[in-house]
Order: sequence, then structure tokens, then C-alpha cells
Amino acid sequence: MSTGLQEAQVGRTFIGRLATDTDLVEEIERFCADAGIQAAGVSAVGAMRRAAYAYYNQTTKQYKEMASPSHHELSGFVGNISMREGRPFLHAHATFADINGECVAGHLLKGCTVWVAEVEIRELVGVELVREHDELTGLALW
Repeated sequence: MSTGLQEAQVGRTFIGRLATDTDLVEEIERFCADAGIQAAGVSAVGAMRRAAYAYYNQTTKQYKEMASPSHHELSGFVGNISMREGRPFLHAHATFADINGECVAGHLLKGCTVWVAEVEIRELVGVELVREHDELTGLALW
């Protein structure tokens, strides 16, 4: 596992809107699998009917999962696609804002229900990003 930066070329770019009431993470991973994308940068904006996210405790090396069943703006979303167990895997962090402008943020989880989501996927070629268990952090990293 390398800790340095690698050069990659931008391949295809995809932009579009996800269907209402779909799972944000599952839809992005499914699209990447269908399109043969193994590495990419991903960003999105929109609104969720349900937000699901987690905080990773660096001491215990465990995630604290959280969810908000109320409607939230997806005000920030940045992530990447890599390969994990032979399939495209989305690693993203997101910020969600409620009706009062209060924000929550964290590691994006499956369980985010889309109301509207505009997604951009920028394929990266010439680089191999494969997640493997890292003993130091307890995370699956590339």
C-alpha cells in the first residue's frame, strides 16, 4: 500500500440526476460497475429524504453510525471510486443541512434516500486503486 500520490489521467466524465427514492451510494456504485469504472472522483449536490453517515473513532477504530430521517440538503459531497473485493466502492464524505441550516457531516453510508441528486463522476485511468486492510488505521485503504 502506497502513501504517495500517483498520476492519473481523466477518462470519461458522466453527469446526471439520480432517481427519487433510490439509495445514493448503491446507485453510484451500480452505475460504476455497469460502466466499467474502477477509479474515479465523484461529487454531488441535491437533497435527501434520509441521510446516513458515520464518524470514525481513531482510538477505537470503529464507526459510529448515524442517520437522520428528516429531509436534508446535500450541501457538500466529495469522494472517490476504487475497487474493493472486486467491485467498485464509493468512499465519500458529505455535509447535510436541515431546515434551520444546522449541518451534520461524516462518512457517507448506504441508506441515504435520494429526493434529488445531481452527480458528476470523473473516471481516472492509468491508476489502480484497490482497497486493502491497513493495520495502523483499521481502515480499508488504497
